[in-house]
Amino acid sequence: MRMKLCIEILISLIFLFNINISAYNPINNFKSIDSSIITQDSSIKKVWEIDNNSLSSTKMLVSANWIYYTLDSGLVYCYDFAGNIKWTAEVMGMITGNSVLYKDLFLVSTLSGDLYSINSNNGEILQVVGIGEDITSDLSLIEITTGNTKNIGVILGTSEGNIFCYDAFTFEMLWKNNITDSPIISKPLVEDDKIILLNSKSSLYCINSKSGSLIWKYEFSDKQNLEQKNYSLCDGKNVFSLSPEGKLFAIDLLLGKKTWSVNTKDLLNLFYMASDKSKLLLLNNDGLMTIFSTKNGKELTKINFEKSSLSSFYITENQENTIVGFSDGSLSTFNAEFMTIQLISPTQIPLTSINVINKDEFIIKDNSGNITFYKIN
Repeated sequence: MRMKLCIEILISLIFLFNINISAYNPINNFKSIDSSIITQDSSIKKVWEIDNNSLSSTKMLVSANWIYYTLDSGLVYCYDFAGNIKWTAEVMGMITGNSVLYKDLFLVSTLSGDLYSINSNNGEILQVVGIGEDITSDLSLIEITTGNTKNIGVILGTSEGNIFCYDAFTFEMLWKNNITDSPIISKPLVEDDKIILLNSKSSLYCINSKSGSLIWKYEFSDKQNLEQKNYSLCDGKNVFSLSPEGKLFAIDLLLGKKTWSVNTKDLLNLFYMASDKSKLLLLNNDGLMTIFSTKNGKELTKINFEKSSLSSFYITENQENTIVGFSDGSLSTFNAEFMTIQLISPTQIPLTSINVINKDEFIIKDNSGNITFYKIN
């Protein structure tokens, strides 16, 4: 009876599978496959895969028709959903930050300090601007309206603690501000007319999106934190961040003052927020997930995935189901009642992204640059 119930729950979760994470990048050896994955559900099949065998530490971008990804070596690829390559481009330098896509523009930066715009339809490099400093943050897009004029800006942070905003189409500098003497390591978090940034000391900065001027800062300590995966999150009222000492903080978005904090020193240095913005999800290296309330920081529940030696995890949601990818290569899901099911067994190759194509198809990527396209029967 228990086995029958598990199977029924699994099937319902599979058909509700509508993932939305992000990814990494690969290429080269294309393989068309029609074999079942060894999981608890034999209806998941590999359709095709690309083995790149090259480091790709950035997320994959998916549009209505195309898959975009970069390699750390500086290569940029565009594929269709059948696994056919559309175009390839190359920039000069290492790509270690996540890119952004806006209409026909693919914007990508190099660690050595160059910002590129590429035609997303054909791979033509349109413009490049040298920042003069190492770019240490991801890119973010922002809409800036002044009177009757609207600009789409691209925001980036550097190793010198500078924040730059460039017009995404002309690469004209809209503003620049130096807010810290430490590298900016987070993806600029845009919230209405504010931008939240995190430096390598885990200190938070809130700046005006139109001018770059500082609104407030919240400093934690002098302990260095160079992990770019430790991003801040916001629910519209509070900014959530992790301190080097192992605490989860809630900072008032308007005032920059602490709302609450909770000890998380035994958990991994990254976290996610539920789509309803009511819960924060953290994990330890043994696969024990702790879920906190965004309202007051109180612990709501725990989920034990029974792992070991984890270093990272990735989360996405579909309606009432949450999908979790682990650094051991496995993929699990849990529902609103926190019942868990493992969809893909461990491969010992860390998962870095899952992107939904439609309700029956999704793409998964690992940090060895391998992309696999899955179909749910």
